[in-house]
Amino acid sequence: MSHAAPILGLPSAPTARPASEFTPDRVLKDGEVVTVEGNGRTHSLQAIHTPGHAANHLCLVLLEDGLLLSGDHILNGSTTVVDPPDGDMTAYLESLDRLSEACGSHGIEFILPAHGHVLGFARKAIAMLKAHRLQREARILAAMRERPGGTLEDWVELAYADVPPRMWPVAKRSLLAHVQRIEALQLAG
Repeated sequence: MSHAAPILGLPSAPTARPASEFTPDRVLKDGEVVTVEGNGRTHSLQAIHTPGHAANHLCLVLLEDGLLLSGDHILNGSTTVVDPPDGDMTAYLESLDRLSEACGSHGIEFILPAHGHVLGFARKAIAMLKAHRLQREARILAAMRERPGGTLEDWVELAYADVPPRMWPVAKRSLLAHVQRIEALQLAG
């Protein structure tokens, strides 16, 4: 008789949209290691709490193989949407730093995202992703200064001029996260 494996994770925050609400069978703590055994092999997965894309997002390090399972925090071929209020851009950037540190301490060279192909040169990939986010933030800040008192619609066409207009509705969600970060850090002053 087989038993279903319990679903581990972090419960969604009150800020999660109804379609994203999640309650695990058991809460997985930040840094906790879960051991999975089968066919004479043991695999150890260490949880890293990585808020940003979602308040309850987790990444996993497969310790034996030095692999980072990045979920939706790091994707290949597209940029993760950081969608407030559950998404937070400062938390997202800080989580990238945590993942870079984990790659350094565990000798991780490869990232396995939830979408897209495997990424090599893990720390370099994370650094490039962070630089991209900060470059985008600089463009958003410039748009805010060019059109003070503007709306997200005003700013998205300036800050995301390199992105097809059909993508602007999605881009606006991350733009809002950047605007909230810029305002919280008082960068626009």
